[in-house]
Amino acid sequence: MRRWLLRFLGFSSLAAMLLSGLIDLIASSDRAETVFRPLGTLWLQVHGHSLQDMHTTLTSDGPSWLWSGLLLPILSQPGIVVFGCLGLCFLALALLVPRRDGRAGYDDHGLQGRRERPDDDDPRYDRRRH
Repeated sequence: MRRWLLRFLGFSSLAAMLLSGLIDLIASSDRAETVFRPLGTLWLQVHGHSLQDMHTTLTSDGPSWLWSGLLLPILSQPGIVVFGCLGLCFLALALLVPRRDGRAGYDDHGLQGRRERPDDDDPRYDRRRH
């Protein structure tokens, strides 16, 4: 379940990276240089009210260092970079989480409380002959 959630978040972040890259590409189509918009600017364009609500909540009720020390530097980075890094981090974490299915119990060093798999060449386990 954890691997699935981390993969979903990783691929969703990569999809958001592609979408923000597409928005940047469209914005820079009529200019000579490439425009990379910060994540805060993209967030203001999509749903500015939620960004303002988060700002007022974190600066009035919560610790102000959370907004100025952590979120403001992230919001000032290009959206394509932020979403790309998030996607890669989530996918790397998904690789580190061990599997929980039956394939994890078989290895070359012996059994871990599971029965051996039958040989494919052993006629006793050949179901086509029965």
